[in-house]
Parts: sequence; structure tokens; C-alpha cells
Amino acid sequence: MLTSFRQKARRAWADFGRNVLAKAALSNHARPSTVIEDPAVHMLVSSKTWDAGVLAAASFEHHTGRRWKFFIHDDGTLDEAARRGIREVFEDAVIIGRTEADQRAAEFLAGHPKCLDRRNRHNLFLKFSDFVAWTPGRRFIVLDSDVIFFRRPAEIVAWAESGADTCHYNEDTKEKFCIPRPFIQERLGVDMWPRFNSGLVLMPTEAVSLDAAERLVEAFEENAHHPQFFEQTLYGLMGSIWGRGGHLPATYEISWGYLRHRGAVCRHYVGDFKHDLLYVEGATAFWWRSCILDKLARSR
Repeated sequence: MLTSFRQKARRAWADFGRNVLAKAALSNHARPSTVIEDPAVHMLVSSKTWDAGVLAAASFEHHTGRRWKFFIHDDGTLDEAARRGIREVFEDAVIIGRTEADQRAAEFLAGHPKCLDRRNRHNLFLKFSDFVAWTPGRRFIVLDSDVIFFRRPAEIVAWAESGADTCHYNEDTKEKFCIPRPFIQERLGVDMWPRFNSGLVLMPTEAVSLDAAERLVEAFEENAHHPQFFEQTLYGLMGSIWGRGGHLPATYEISWGYLRHRGAVCRHYVGDFKHDLLYVEGATAFWWRSCILDKLARSR
């Protein structure tokens, strides 16, 4: 009975966080005046994740104190209401519809048929192929819709403003490649960075090799243990071949606990946590920071 009560209370607070606190925080979001054009920030969203994506992007802008160029990639399920919801907060975001994206991908991956086939069969592959295809500058940032920021990500701001060509990523709690890392290293001859997670990636465009991506997909398309992780594996492969950079500090958190660790810069809400705890903890913390603490600080 106690477990059932906790589950109901958690769901109720998640609904409150999603429908009240998140909306209050987003309506209060003032976009910073300092603009960063390069790197652009890319995010893949669906009809079920777009509102969390807007919250993630707003928390990122708020805590960086920078205004970013957002490319929002529609997995093919967004409706007009969702598009309006995105533009209410990010009026200049580039929202890329699926039909338009498919046309560009067919051209961009024309010489890499294995990658194109994988993209057309699994939406998550858009995080790799389409982000690269639509990136206008030298570098880009991959930001998942279930990553919420709580503090200033100084490392990201420094990377963006310095023009560094290094690659950085969110370190996972365990490895989740399409196939175990030793198989990749043996087949492709690459010393793979361990525990690579593509929920948050800082990537030089030049580091992306479609030829290397094609080799990996071709090598493991038939025997991949986890085909949904091809895009994550590919980003890990690109960073490992590039060889400059590494994982972000542990304060860029991925965890399975109910509360984030003290001092967390951000948290990637993995598994079922993205459906409730993101709004219980993430939306509440962002509302408290942006609507209460910051207003109190300005009034002093």
C-alpha cells in the first residue's frame, strides 16, 4: 500500500511539475542578450518529448547566460500545437520537419547507403546523420530533451567561446554501445572512449567521418546487440578517432537515484525517470531558480 501511495504521489507531482511549474518557468524565461551562433545546439524531439526539450533548452540558456541557435529536429510526430509551443519560447529556432529532413538526408548520405538505410529504419539515428547534415558551422552541441541544467556549465561555455576543436561527452554509468566495445576495437582498430553517452556531446564538425560511420554500420548491422544505440556508438567512434577531448566532469550527471548529487551541473534523466522524475525534480528546480531565487536576487 505504501509503495502504491508513493507511485501515485510521484505521478501527481510529475503532472504538477509538467503542467504548472514547467509552464510557469518557461513563460518567465528571458532569453540572454549575448548570442552564440557557432556552435549550434541540436535536439531531436517527438510529440511526447518536445515539451521536455523546451524545458531542457531553456534551462541550458538560463544557466549559460548565452542565447543559442537551436535546431529542433522533428522525428515525424510533431503537430502544429507542438511547433507553436516551441516557438513561444524560442521564436528563432529552426524546426526541421521530417519530410524536409528526409530529402536532405537522401542527398547527404547518398554515398553511404548503410547509414541511410539505418536512418530510415530507426528514428534515433537522426541524432547522428541529421545533426551533422544541418550543422551550419565548425562545431555543434548534441542536447537530449531529457537533460536539465541546475548550474552554470562553465566547461561548455568555455569550449564554445574559445573556439576549441576538442570533443567532449557525458560519461555514462555503464557502456551502452550497439555492440560491446572490444568487438568494435578489434574490427575497426580504434581505441574507443569508454562509457560514451550521446545525451550531451560537444562535437567539432570536422571530427565526423561518414566513411568511418559506414564501416561501423556495415560491420555490425546484422549482429548488433542494441541497434537503438548505433547513433551513440557512432558519436563515440567519431570522438575516439578524433582523439582530442574526453568526458565532461562527473557533475554532468547521469544517475539512477531519486535525487541528483550535490553540486550537479545538469542531470540526464535516463530510463523511466524522463517521464516523471524529470518533472518532479528538474522542473521544480528550474522553476525555483528562475521564478523565485533570481527574482529575489534582482530585487535586492
